[in-house]
Amino acid sequence: QLPHSPLCSLFQIDNKGNHLLVHEESSINVPAIAAAHVIKRYIAQAADELSFEVGDIVSVIDMPPKELTSWWRGKHGFQVGTSTATAV
Repeated sequence: QLPHSPLCSLFQIDNKGNHLLVHEESSINVPAIAAAHVIKRYIAQAADELSFEVGDIVSVIDMPPKELTSWWRGKHGFQVGTSTATAV
């Protein structure tokens, strides 16, 4: 068995081999319930929103019914935020 320290469990590696510090209670660790293909460019209008380009894939982590809101929470890369459902 390899030696392990609590600090080691906090590190994640991105697809380029860069080490990232991710806290366990972070929203990035919430499993996705769906994947969405972006069909319309969207530029974030607030700090808690996601920006993405046509063709990007967004992991959806919360998708309320359309009757309640057109906004959902998702992950794009290592960012978590809200976005309008009309862009996917």
